Amino acid sequence: MKSVAFIDGVSQAHLINGNVRLDTFVLQGQQGAEPVQEEGAQLIFTPQGFLGMLGAMQQLAEKLAEAGLLQKQPQ
Repeated sequence: MKSVAFIDGVSQAHLINGNVRLDTFVLQGQQGAEPVQEEGAQLIFTPQGFLGMLGAMQQLAEKLAEAGLLQKQPQ
């Protein structure tokens, strides 16, 4: 069975010992209160794995934009 982890975003990205490390966060809080960022999992990729993930994310971003779920920002 696959493990599943929910994240709200990436707080930092590092290149350490030739590997890409992404620090993730989750938002915690009570209704009506400002959410607080809590440290989540750290994702570690080889450079090749990172490029593969980046390509997959770019393709997904295109599909989300086509579906009207994501608006591209001018660069």
